[in-house]
Amino acid sequence: MAAIADATILQQIEMATVPNQQGLNQNLLSRTSALLRVLQDAAKRETGSPIRAHVRYNRNNSQWYYGGEDLTATRTQANSNAAADTGSEQFAQVEYNWKDLSVNVMITESMLVENAGLNINDLLNINDISGIPERDRNTVFNIFGKEVEMAGDDMGDALATAIASSDGAPGDGDHDDSASTIHSVFTLLDDGTVGGHGPNALGNFDNLGLLDTYYNSHDTGSDITATPKWEAKSIRTDLLETADLQYNLTKELLGLALHDTAQGGTDSVDYIFVNPRVYVGLEMLLEGQTRRDETMSNIGFNQNMTWNAFGTTIMADPFVPAHSVIGINTKHTYLAIHPALDQQFSGFKTRADRATIEGQLKIKTQLVCDDRAKNFWIYLGASPEVGGTAV
Repeated sequence: MAAIADATILQQIEMATVPNQQGLNQNLLSRTSALLRVLQDAAKRETGSPIRAHVRYNRNNSQWYYGGEDLTATRTQANSNAAADTGSEQFAQVEYNWKDLSVNVMITESMLVENAGLNINDLLNINDISGIPERDRNTVFNIFGKEVEMAGDDMGDALATAIASSDGAPGDGDHDDSASTIHSVFTLLDDGTVGGHGPNALGNFDNLGLLDTYYNSHDTGSDITATPKWEAKSIRTDLLETADLQYNLTKELLGLALHDTAQGGTDSVDYIFVNPRVYVGLEMLLEGQTRRDETMSNIGFNQNMTWNAFGTTIMADPFVPAHSVIGINTKHTYLAIHPALDQQFSGFKTRADRATIEGQLKIKTQLVCDDRAKNFWIYLGASPEVGGTAV
């Protein structure tokens, strides 16, 4: 009680209208983007700058030995200088830079006057929130609480828009991935440089990927000859020359993508995200072969189905473009969030140059991937089809 009594009126309003930190984090989980919500649930709290993630490939050599033989196995890339030790030239890890996002919460003096009969000075001169008549007190709480709630929704929309931003196909690199925003998931799925390394930096897999083989089988142009380790598995159906496969998401293609990205039963794509238009087509294509993901349904994402053959949950997300089907392995692709700025609220403050009371919701975050090849991107083009039916 003493702490409340010593608090300013704005601090008392904050305690009454803004959930505590744990509750605030729960309230700010996305209610509109399935992709963002899954990434938020799988988020890791990281510190240090830049963010460093160890990759699966080109780390350490191994050596079978007998008795007293010299143990000569070393890292794949020799640590010959300081840059190699810290990561900029050491293929064993990739680096990502933090990005900061802020959303403003603003209550104008007009809102207070019109709804509670108080100007800002009237409010600030009150020592105890209980000194406001109950009806007006509830009105003040509603005004401040609603603004915080809307700011949380706005932060979620800003994150979802940045993460799912894509205007191009694989290879186009047109994903609105500006220097000031977090990475789009399509940047991680494309064939450009991510984490300081290009797609060929870690070499190629010994065998051609299943999606690359499928593409070669249905295209008469130049064959794909190698599948890079530091690149997501992807295919452009708009370039296929087999007429009934062009722009078309088939059950075979979706299954190949899941097999192509799997690394054993416990390390495979766990979520597929599609636009609602594509989701409706997939419901019909996979009819009788799916079950509900009750975990996602219980938190409000009812447009979901788990494909029995793979145990992978398919979800509709309005932020994902209709031209794309993306598969994400959340063990290797996740949001990094700094614990010192984890959707923190700054507190309510007045401004000398405005008739407002303001605060900010802030987060320091980045979309991180330590194994791009565990994810896939099926590009359906401008006229997407599912099972041969336009969507």
